[in-house]
Amino acid sequence: MIRLLVLLCLLTSPTLAHNKSISFSDWLWNGRDIEVIFTVLARDITLLPQTARSANLTTALSNHLTDRFELRQINTACTLTKPFDARPARAGYVRMQGTFRCLSENAAMQVTNNVFFDVIRTHIHLARVQIGPRRTMQGQEVLFTTNERTFTLNPMAEQKFEPRQNFFEALTRYFRLGVEHIASGVDHLAFVLCLVLLATSIRQLLILVSGFTLGHSLTLALSALGVMAPNASIVEAVIGASIAALAAEGILARAGLMPRAGLVAAALIYLIAGVSIIFTAPLPLAGWAGFMLFAVSYGFAIRNEADRQAVAPVITAAFGLFHGFGFAGLLHDVGLPEGQILSGLLGFNLGVEFGQLVFVFVILLPLRMLLQDFPSPKIRWSDILASILTAYGVFLFVQRGLL
Repeated sequence: MIRLLVLLCLLTSPTLAHNKSISFSDWLWNGRDIEVIFTVLARDITLLPQTARSANLTTALSNHLTDRFELRQINTACTLTKPFDARPARAGYVRMQGTFRCLSENAAMQVTNNVFFDVIRTHIHLARVQIGPRRTMQGQEVLFTTNERTFTLNPMAEQKFEPRQNFFEALTRYFRLGVEHIASGVDHLAFVLCLVLLATSIRQLLILVSGFTLGHSLTLALSALGVMAPNASIVEAVIGASIAALAAEGILARAGLMPRAGLVAAALIYLIAGVSIIFTAPLPLAGWAGFMLFAVSYGFAIRNEADRQAVAPVITAAFGLFHGFGFAGLLHDVGLPEGQILSGLLGFNLGVEFGQLVFVFVILLPLRMLLQDFPSPKIRWSDILASILTAYGVFLFVQRGLL
C-alpha cells in the first residue's frame, strides 16, 4: 500500500511533469579571470528558495549562483570579483554574467556546480568552457547532472583536449542520460502504467510495450537527426491526452460508453479551444480541430472489449510516435556528441528502454500482483488508479494546450 501511495503522489505532482529543466553556461578563462554567462528558463527560478526573499527573479538567480557555484584552485576558493548581473535574454529566459578571479592562470581549476540540482533533482546543465582572450563557437562541452556536479580543467593541457568522445564513451554517457530522462519523465511513466492496466496478460503487455518502443524509437531518431520537427505544443498536449485516453479506455469500453465519451470529449475540446483564443494559447486552432476529430474517431472505433483488444497495439504505437518527439526534446537541448551521433542516439534510446523495462517489470508488475492480494472494494483497484491517471492526463492536456 505504501508503494501505491508513493506512486500516486508522484503522478499528481505537477512539478515532476515532462517540462524539462535545463540551463546553459559559457565559461571564458582569460589569464586569472573566469567570466561566466549563465542562462536558464525564468519558470525554473520561481522554484528557488531565494525567490521569496528577493525583489525579482534576476536578484534571486544572482544570489543562487553566488551561493552554488564554487571554483577552487590550489585548495583556495576563487573570488567573485564581478557579481552576477542581468544580461539581455530571449523571451522566457534569464541570463546572468559574473566574473571570478583565481590565484593562477596555469594551475588546474575545479568547478563545483550545485546550481538548481538541490531544488530540481532532474535538472541538467550544459557548460561550454573556453580558454583564451575571446569567445568563439568552439570549446569543451561539459554536462552536469545531479550525480555529476564537479569538473576539473587544466589550462596547461588545453592542446591535449579531445573534443570528440569515442563510441563507447558517448554510448555510456548518453545511456545514463536516457535512464535519467525516463526516470524524471513522470508523464511517460504514467503512460507505461496505462499499458500495464490495459494489458490482460504478460503476452499482451509485451506486445503493447514493443509497439510503444517501436513508435517512440522511430520519431526519436527522426527528430534528433533533424528530419522532422513537429509543433512542440501539439506534441506535449498529445502526450497528456494519450494518458487520459488509455487510462479511461478500459472503464468506458467495458461499459460500452466509448462512442458517447468520444462525442463528449470532442465537445469539451471545442470549449477549451474557445478559451485558448482568449488566452492566446500556443496550440494552433488546427491542433484543436485534430484533437476533436481524433476523440470522435477513437470513441467510435472501440464499441466493446473485442474492439479494445484489436485497437490497443495500433493506438499504443501511434501514441509512441508522439512520445518519441517528447524524448527528442532533451537531445535538441543537450545536443548529440560531435562525430558520434549514432552512438549518442543509440545510447540515449537504450537508456530510455532500460529505464522503461525496469519500471514495468521491477516496479509495476510486482505492484499489480500485490494489489491482487488486497481485499477488493466495490470499485476495483485498477479502476481507481485508472481514474486518477485519467484526471492527471486531462490536467496535462489542458495545461499544455492553454499554457
